[in-house]
Amino acid sequence: MFTALLSFFVIFVAADIFFAAAVLYHLRQYTLPGWNAAKVVIPAYVGLSLLFLGLAIWSFLRITFIP
Repeated sequence: MFTALLSFFVIFVAADIFFAAAVLYHLRQYTLPGWNAAKVVIPAYVGLSLLFLGLAIWSFLRITFIP
């Protein structure tokens, strides 16, 4: 059971990283030249994503697996 959940969790995290990279790429690529808020939004997005990733890993490790 642990192996199945771990593989699902890794796939979920990989998909999340892929979509986050896509969002950051498009935000960086298609930002209007005069819009300086991207310099604040990108680090905030990365910081919150890392925080939520840490919470997801912590929550996953706290699951009790009965053999």
